[in-house]
Amino acid sequence: MPKASPLLGKSKLSTTEVSQTATPPVSKGKAPAPPPTRTSASSSSPQPTQTASLSFTTKPPAPPSRNPKGTTPPIKSNPSASTSKLPLHPPGGNPPVPPPAAPMAQPNPPPHILGTAPESYNGKGDTAITFWNSLENYFTVNAATFDTDKKKVLSALTYFKQGTQAGDWASDHIATILAANPVNYGMWQAFKDAFKDQFIPLEMQNEAIQNIHNTPQRNWEFGEWYQEWSRYARRANVDEATKIYAFHRALDTALHNKLLQISLMPNTLAGLVEKAREFNKNWCTFTGPTRGFQQQNPHIREISEEESEINAFP
Repeated sequence: MPKASPLLGKSKLSTTEVSQTATPPVSKGKAPAPPPTRTSASSSSPQPTQTASLSFTTKPPAPPSRNPKGTTPPIKSNPSASTSKLPLHPPGGNPPVPPPAAPMAQPNPPPHILGTAPESYNGKGDTAITFWNSLENYFTVNAATFDTDKKKVLSALTYFKQGTQAGDWASDHIATILAANPVNYGMWQAFKDAFKDQFIPLEMQNEAIQNIHNTPQRNWEFGEWYQEWSRYARRANVDEATKIYAFHRALDTALHNKLLQISLMPNTLAGLVEKAREFNKNWCTFTGPTRGFQQQNPHIREISEEESEINAFP
């Protein structure tokens, strides 16, 4: 039986030493490297060159890279993350000032009511036109409040005195409105015509029209005469042009001639009355208190003096 070669024992020792020294040490924070794979001898006979044929089949993993101290690793761009998570304020700086809040829209305050509402109407014919003129003037002054026909009709029906002829008419009118389907308050002009037909008789209107043409000023003081004449003008319920024509015809002759000398004649009755009042006031201021514009007409005074002298010596 052949003796074992002394090289075999040395080969075993060297193999063991190689396997022990080939394993890298495990350091903290690093994953342990897998043990190397050894190749076994192809035959039972010892090979003197086995130590040289041993090799590792796997490479140890590369250690993770570490960033130097004090440096910031680059941030990978992620559009979704950048839009969803924004920094509250820049590092080391003051927080951004929020934009000023938009002022809240304030509701418009209700318009202020001007003037005095007309007194309740009792249905008498001699006050019908006065009541209606006061009512329309009240709605005109507060046009921002009574800006629709419905509001005017609704409000007007509250100014008819209950328990009178006017109150009964208003109640019947309301019942007719509510009985319609849908409810319809109608036009303001239609309501005005219905009021005139009910409370302003035709004969009263014809009488007023006659009086504005047949009530001259003559020896009346202008203020007293116009107060009477304007009462008939309100009841006549005629257009502006008819009132202006009747005013000129009824006015004192001298005052009428003075108005004709104006280069720009007023085209409204109110403007014409204001001019006539101004001329009458100036005449009375410079000639003394008298009872009428006509008596201050020089031509009329001369005629009066001649008639006195003729009557003094019959």
